[in-house]
Amino acid sequence: MIRKTQPEFIVPYLRDASNFSGGNAEEVVIPETSDELADFLKNETRPVTIAGAGTGLTASRIPSGGIIVSLERLNSIAKEGEGRVRVGPAVSLNELQGFLAPTGWFYPPNPTEALASLGGTLATNASGSRSYKYGVTRDYVEEVELILVDGRKIFLKRGLKITEPLRFEDGSKIIFPDISYQSPDCKNAAGYFVHPGMDWLDLFIGSDGTLGIFTDIVLRLAPRPDDFVSGILFFEEERSCWQLIPKIKSFDRYKIDPCSLEYFDHNALERLKAKYKAIPTHSKVALFFEQDVLKREYYDLILENWYEFLSEENIMLDDSWFAQGPKDVQMFHDFRHDVPAIINEENSRADRVKLGTDMAVPDKYFMSMMQFYRKTLKANDLDYVMFGHLGDNHLHINLLPEESQRDVAQKVYDQMVDQILEWGGTVSAEHGIGKLKKKYFAKMVGPSGLEDLNKIKYCLDPENRLGAGNML
Repeated sequence: MIRKTQPEFIVPYLRDASNFSGGNAEEVVIPETSDELADFLKNETRPVTIAGAGTGLTASRIPSGGIIVSLERLNSIAKEGEGRVRVGPAVSLNELQGFLAPTGWFYPPNPTEALASLGGTLATNASGSRSYKYGVTRDYVEEVELILVDGRKIFLKRGLKITEPLRFEDGSKIIFPDISYQSPDCKNAAGYFVHPGMDWLDLFIGSDGTLGIFTDIVLRLAPRPDDFVSGILFFEEERSCWQLIPKIKSFDRYKIDPCSLEYFDHNALERLKAKYKAIPTHSKVALFFEQDVLKREYYDLILENWYEFLSEENIMLDDSWFAQGPKDVQMFHDFRHDVPAIINEENSRADRVKLGTDMAVPDKYFMSMMQFYRKTLKANDLDYVMFGHLGDNHLHINLLPEESQRDVAQKVYDQMVDQILEWGGTVSAEHGIGKLKKKYFAKMVGPSGLEDLNKIKYCLDPENRLGAGNML
């Protein structure tokens, strides 16, 4: 067990990608094994905050006192039977994909930040650009080793339902409380996942480091596609792009079956032009699409289906880009991932805390959502960038106010939250709640919802020591 108490060794753990400041801790503890961590926690009474890789956007890893537990030494990775892999929580997405590269398998969730730790992605139920087809982190977690803040350890596998108690190694047990709260029916990473008859495992995934500590993870993999048909479509009018989305979804995976549908507004394209000179000057928005090709012999047919569909929709194919090989496929992903990177760099230079939405709505409100966003943003003289996952009705709007515009930006953000919640949506579809979005989460679930979620928290952490300040 490594223990750091000198301020200069603690400071690096008090930062993350949110630019949130003000964290403090007495000590950083770095266990070498899960047993070592469990034994340590059995004799600990201080608040505990788990430190991931620092790529999070909601300040979940930044403590307000107590101790930091860093799992950086739990970084093993190994094959676990056919189509499964066992990883430590500190393994990064990059490391996992590198490990899988020579195999016939891949891990479908692809959050934007490839340096994120897998433990962190479980804590937020992270997703990424391919979630439209492949789903989110929760869909690929088969089992975990989990430690509660009091040191009790449990191995959780798929199939153990909340109708049965959790039974720990010391013989104790926990019964799921009788509550009425349920999670919204759209892509969602806000608060504890609660559905009738769900697995216990699903409760801990997405719990923002407040219920338990992942020390070992078994992930399900998918057969690696032989190729991807992908392209970036450019539009002179926003509405032309928006109207294409319901038509793509209407195929019901017949002929047209994308795994990614990613949107870039005019302000995003303007920032990208510094690197991508070939972006058409007259384009107002763009749409990145990607469809996996399981067997290479189907590639030409799938590409032909897309050309036929897009031609019928009067898409200007001459202005659009289509991948001609693996380098183009990678370039298109870089195109997508460069947008948040550019914004994060801007925020860092301006010493500005990120004010960005992570909201989603059910399918039936997609067009209303797009019209509302456009009307609201045009009515206020703010710089902003809008991009993200159109297939999931989930866009990231990054408000970029000058210092004198902070109040205006906050008002715009609040307006968006109110409308999204009126449509039964979520205030966080992939990044979690952390410390920055608690008031919006409280508005989303209401007093009775908060009461129910606190009952869950009390069952597993009655003294509120784990991830204190996150979510609730």
